[in-house]
Amino acid sequence: MSKMNEKILVIASAGGHLTQAMCLTSKCNDLTLVTNKVNIANERIKKIYKIWDTQFNFFIHFYNIFYALYVILRERPKAIISTGGPIALPFAFLCKILPLKFVYVDTLSRVVELSNTGKLIHKYSLYDDFFCQWHDIAKKNNVKYIGKCFDIKCENSYELITQEQTSPPVILVTVGTNQYDFDRLLEMLYQQPLYNSDKVKWIIQKGHNSLTHMPKNGQVVDMITRDEMSKLVQQASLVISHCGIGSINQMLSYQKKVIFVPRVARFNEFSDDHQLQIANEIGSELFDVVFPEHKMKEILLDELLARQLVIKSVDTTNHQMADDIKNILYWDKS
Repeated sequence: MSKMNEKILVIASAGGHLTQAMCLTSKCNDLTLVTNKVNIANERIKKIYKIWDTQFNFFIHFYNIFYALYVILRERPKAIISTGGPIALPFAFLCKILPLKFVYVDTLSRVVELSNTGKLIHKYSLYDDFFCQWHDIAKKNNVKYIGKCFDIKCENSYELITQEQTSPPVILVTVGTNQYDFDRLLEMLYQQPLYNSDKVKWIIQKGHNSLTHMPKNGQVVDMITRDEMSKLVQQASLVISHCGIGSINQMLSYQKKVIFVPRVARFNEFSDDHQLQIANEIGSELFDVVFPEHKMKEILLDELLARQLVIKSVDTTNHQMADDIKNILYWDKS
């Protein structure tokens, strides 16, 4: 197979979509990525294109068709794979009229129905292969079930390499990459007695949100790269996070103690309640979920100090699924 024919074009929005795409293509070594936020470095990704985020804007969708055509003609990939985000739509449309395979894997975060992007791609048959990661959705929409791209159900056992707790213990807070406000989570932090203590260090990735109270001991950042986030997760005794797929995967990799606060639509924290749905599916004993009707329990210093830190990440990728995807991508389109 020629070098050109080994190239796979990956289309995925930043965050959980991109996390899943990297799991799915873990057996492919020549990747070109198109995404809306460039916050990843990986030796398998040879080039990254940044595309405009649509935010339901028709004119940007229209512009992105031409940008997608430019990327396709310049890179001439063997096939295209996407895990979603609206940025996938122009590529799916072009593959319908070009002799180029388009493989779509609907996001793991949609537990009860297809994502909005998935619905459009499915409705207009803008795909060569369409896969779901949940049995019931696949059956309902008459598409293929392929498994889950990583061990979200926490069914595997892992050999852990740990070290003693550092002092002061670190509490990491992350709100993810999306543009919705998440003041409710920040308000929960302000109510924690340890928020005003110098016995712990807080590191808060706030995105575009504004803090009304700063922690007594800590730092606040807007956005960081995936590699930087992994280092912080490794150091943390506790993580407080929105319930996004990317965050779940990262916390599982370090078998981290996490308090998840799902974003919900009725508080204008997201456009739907998929984070609530996925919160009901995660199975690790390390994970606590603060549902909308509940308050966050008090964080205790003794519990933080008692935790061992996992210093080497474990591999949660579904490798059989990655092998299947590789075979599908490299199989010639008839």
